[in-house]
Amino acid sequence: MGSSFTIWIVEQLTLLAIALGDAVTPERLETCAEDLADISREALAAAFLRARREYEYPKLPPVSYIRKLAGAGPLADGRLGPEEAWARMPKGDRMEQDTIVWTEEERVAYFACRSLLLEGDPIGARMAFKERYEREIAAARAHPSAEVRRVAWTVSAGFDVEHRLTTLATAVQEKRLSVAAAVQFVPGERRNDFARLLPAAETKGLLTGEVNPLANLPGFPGILARMQMQKIQDEAEGEEFLRELQAAPSKPKPTPLSDAERAERRKRQREFIRARMESEAGHTLTDEEIRQRQLNAARGVMEREASLSLGKPGRPASEVSPREGAKAEAA
Repeated sequence: MGSSFTIWIVEQLTLLAIALGDAVTPERLETCAEDLADISREALAAAFLRARREYEYPKLPPVSYIRKLAGAGPLADGRLGPEEAWARMPKGDRMEQDTIVWTEEERVAYFACRSLLLEGDPIGARMAFKERYEREIAAARAHPSAEVRRVAWTVSAGFDVEHRLTTLATAVQEKRLSVAAAVQFVPGERRNDFARLLPAAETKGLLTGEVNPLANLPGFPGILARMQMQKIQDEAEGEEFLRELQAAPSKPKPTPLSDAERAERRKRQREFIRARMESEAGHTLTDEEIRQRQLNAARGVMEREASLSLGKPGRPASEVSPREGAKAEAA
């Protein structure tokens, strides 16, 4: 019939119908369950309990009544309305600077209107965004599977590190991202700053004094770094880490690559870079265009590092593509 969550909803609806003295067909139960599957289990459990105690009629309540008891509107899947979603999108000279935590539907709609934004047509871009976004969320909400219908949030990182930290912290507080997912986009030297933007309950394991870049490595280096960061003083904890050190397997020495293997690896890297650039451009690029984009990306990284060290703003948004910032930073 569907997922375990949908089956649970059918069971609860059946119990509710029995408590109210109503005989309901399996088809109606399944239909009602699908219309409630976008609400959390906790909210539905509370709604079913209230319905058993408060509903005055000897029949199964309509879906709209149960949704109200669960504190949900007509659509409670977490997706924003078209106007609110459009207001969040990076525009103008912030297209490359701003970080955004968005849904797949917002991402698809944004890239459908991005060319209009680059051409300086915000009105046309807004209309294109809304039309595509409404089509995407309608398709997502019409899907019969509750798992597919549920919203998923992802990160598109921009150049502006300060804006990125505040955006990620807000997403964590709004339960759109976990701390583990958000911290992947935080530069190592800024983790303490990011942790201070979070509620105290979310900062466990983040505030560690000076950040040690070896902390996430396996084997001896990672274990030693964690011991230093956590400042182990308790003898029992120290013994536990020593046992882990002794049990950690030694890292095998890598085998040097042959000249042919190095050449093949460089060839694959060039092909991968070309494919990504052509995908972003939307058309086939010449070798000269590929070379120019690589030079622009490298120049942007150097200017960004210089601006961070001198406290100056980064390069203008027109010099790189919207997502080159994340790539250059990763490189």
